[in-house]
Amino acid sequence: MKKKWMALLLVLAMAVSLSTTAFAADTGVSATFTLSNGSLYLKAGETAVLTVSDSSVSSLQWASSNPAVASVTNGTVTASALGRTTVTVTAPDGRSAVCDVHVVLKGIDVSEHQGAVDWANVKLAGVDFAILRTGYGNELPETQTDDYFAANYDGAVANGIKVGAYHVCYATTPEIAVQEAQMCLSILNGRRLDYPVFYDVEQNAVNSAMTGDQLSAIVTAFCSTMANAGYKTGIYSNANLFNSNLSSTALSAYDKWVAHYNVPSPNYSGAYTMWQYSDAGLIGGVNTSVDLDYCYVDYLSATPAQAPVDNTILSDTGSSLSLKPGQSYQFKFTPNGISAKPSFTTGNSGVAKIVYQKLQNGSYYVKITGVAAGTTSIYSVLPNQTPVRRCVVTVA
Repeated sequence: MKKKWMALLLVLAMAVSLSTTAFAADTGVSATFTLSNGSLYLKAGETAVLTVSDSSVSSLQWASSNPAVASVTNGTVTASALGRTTVTVTAPDGRSAVCDVHVVLKGIDVSEHQGAVDWANVKLAGVDFAILRTGYGNELPETQTDDYFAANYDGAVANGIKVGAYHVCYATTPEIAVQEAQMCLSILNGRRLDYPVFYDVEQNAVNSAMTGDQLSAIVTAFCSTMANAGYKTGIYSNANLFNSNLSSTALSAYDKWVAHYNVPSPNYSGAYTMWQYSDAGLIGGVNTSVDLDYCYVDYLSATPAQAPVDNTILSDTGSSLSLKPGQSYQFKFTPNGISAKPSFTTGNSGVAKIVYQKLQNGSYYVKITGVAAGTTSIYSVLPNQTPVRRCVVTVA
């Protein structure tokens, strides 16, 4: 009899255990609670639907940390304006999950390494903007100018793609950085840009060995020279270098373009306007892999950075001049309210060189001679000042 009672008690205990387990499962408290996407990348006007992993939960509460960027209703996210926001869903039992929403413009950056680009097909692929390499360094403009810059600029503009530029830093001193900026200006040759000119500072042995102050001085020299010429400027680098040698507050005036791949967001807590999220993208119209970028600001609606008008030196020549190889031209530069002695230089002596500079009756007479086909600029330089472009010279 005792054995029968013991068997009966064991059966009852197992039944109670099973019912308790079933009840716990029914509550859903231990079930995984996540969203179908942890990150979304949308253009303004696009929508996406988020779902939760536990479909048994009802009465979900949805919220966006910045509805002006993207709103959410019953899991449907609607992108409205460029920027970033966080969508949160909360269950009645207190569990929650989040999705980072990026509302962006989509772009690529290209150089001669991509070869000839079919910009009409790039436009059809949904690309909004392109950042084009002008070149690198300054020592040999004939070989360090990007062979496809002019063609890429013309093709992108002709197909309604907004353009910016980047120049790769090889400088080891601020003086060399100014020369690199002058080379970049010569390549741009007065072209209008929609996006900034970015100084491409890579994670190499030289830059990594510099102190933050040294690298900041180099970047500032380049960017201030470009800004004085009328271009909005910024810095391109990877997240590691931005977090170390490029973290100085002295660089806060310049937009940041951060490179960090295979992550939902770049590992950089500072402010940035662009993110290069892949170096292995495939886009119609480009025959090789290409860098892919997101932009979080509308540069076209922002007030463009204008260079201050510099009337400290007056010139008898317009903003552009054309010469033939071997042909000479003499400028007359007259100081206007300054006593410091200026010097004059060309951005690329391989295109045009200074023959002489002489002071006569309060004006400086500067003679140049065309050397070889190309474009460069004439700059005036006052002591302890950044160079100011006075004229663009084309030799052809």
